[in-house]
Amino acid sequence: MNQDLVRLANEIARSIAEKIRKERRTDLKKNIGIGADGTPTKLIDKLAEEIAMEKLRESHLPVNLLSEEAGFIDFGGEYTIILDPIDGTRNAVRGIPFYAVSVAIGREGLRDVEYGIVINIPTGDTYFAERGKGAYLNNRRISSPQYPMGKPLYSIMLGKNLPDQIFDNHIRSLGSASLELSLVAHGSIDCFICPKDHLRITDLAAGVLIVREAGGCVCDIEGEELDMGLDVTERTSVVAGISEKVIFDVINYLRHA
Repeated sequence: MNQDLVRLANEIARSIAEKIRKERRTDLKKNIGIGADGTPTKLIDKLAEEIAMEKLRESHLPVNLLSEEAGFIDFGGEYTIILDPIDGTRNAVRGIPFYAVSVAIGREGLRDVEYGIVINIPTGDTYFAERGKGAYLNNRRISSPQYPMGKPLYSIMLGKNLPDQIFDNHIRSLGSASLELSLVAHGSIDCFICPKDHLRITDLAAGVLIVREAGGCVCDIEGEELDMGLDVTERTSVVAGISEKVIFDVINYLRHA
């Protein structure tokens, strides 16, 4: 992996986290337009994306940008920065301290992402991984445990067809996919589930690599290996677990629920 690109990804993530921590929450919730993914853009997302663009221009590196607000911007590079400027915007504007900046580096899609960093903006906790070199939290290597501690703990994106009684109430719904994936990598939760086609590559690119480098597993709700192209309009379901057994148990449960 080109270490200049790694440094650029880190600089983008840390600059966004620092900027957003300093902004007033009451101003950040304003809607200012519609992003490339078709959803409303809030001021907080736009501010973060502008920082990324500034860092890209300053670096003079030939690298493209994919962001949920701007879409794909082709700078003629072999690699693309895959950015979710604020993952968990609703949490951020309501003052819930669980939202992140997610930055990944890839070529053509999710399968070939080589580096990812996720920063929990309110706490500063930083998860990162480089392909083949493991996953880390605050510079300490982490690994997914192979077995849950007691009854499994799940984080689920609840939908109309998914009852809240599922899994005997050992569930959470936290509102930031990249951070929830990172918690799976750390073993803080045993499984993250998005049962509907909802999540984009910008939500997933960094977190999926972090889970896999920590020894965890990620697939879609059908149990197929997760892959997506560089397209913010494409969406997918996700099941990420600390082990293949955890994922198998979840998918089997949902099929017979």
